[in-house]
Amino acid sequence: MYDVLANLKLVESSRICLHESHENKRLHKTRQIIEEEGILRHPPLAILMQNGQYLIIDGAHRTFALQALGCKHIPVQVVEHEDFYLDMWDHIVPVAAWLQSVEQDSVFRWETERLRETPVAEIKIGNNERFYLYPNENRQDDEWRMKLWRQLVNSYNYSHPVHRLPTGMLEWPDTGTALIRFPPTSLAELERIVSEGHVLPAGVTRFEIDGRLLNLCIPISLLKQEQIEQEQWERLVKKWRETLRLYSKPVYMCDA
Repeated sequence: MYDVLANLKLVESSRICLHESHENKRLHKTRQIIEEEGILRHPPLAILMQNGQYLIIDGAHRTFALQALGCKHIPVQVVEHEDFYLDMWDHIVPVAAWLQSVEQDSVFRWETERLRETPVAEIKIGNNERFYLYPNENRQDDEWRMKLWRQLVNSYNYSHPVHRLPTGMLEWPDTGTALIRFPPTSLAELERIVSEGHVLPAGVTRFEIDGRLLNLCIPISLLKQEQIEQEQWERLVKKWRETLRLYSKPVYMCDA
């Protein structure tokens, strides 16, 4: 049987990298829950990068919250590249003043046809209008691209409800809403962006991962220690190994 707990690592906080920014309201709530319970229920998921840093691919707000609470170590479930799939989220947002502000923003250029260069985003509006957003300035570097992504997402993310759907699940949004679709990003691009010191806006990348470790209830007091007591950690791992259950995907069978 595959020992998933062998991939649970305690990593020094300084070796943790994040590829996306956080949402203040969500971060405050996440931190409050962890602080009140005194435990981390679900460890973030990470991959080991070539430079020896651990890149969080799921659990940015939990990681930010742990760091804000003074945790010296972050427990992560390390996943191999072949064990996940990187995709993007489509954002469904009400049509409102944010759309006009983006239209009037001089950093963007609106096109009705897709050009050879990669757009900042594709925007579909409920009345069957489709636009491609391009930078007005002739730059294609990561820093500029990430700035425009964040500028676009920030225009609606904090003032309107955002419904996320896997890319391609919805062809056209309902009347009165807009669909924002971001160009796909590869893992190599993501690692390069992070290594250059840039981050994506929150809620844009989507990782499909099987075999998540859940409800471990890791004590925050342990994570705040400068030097982890190895015996205490090994006792916890032993307890988890004895109580771990594997839940397979649901199957519906008719016995008639």
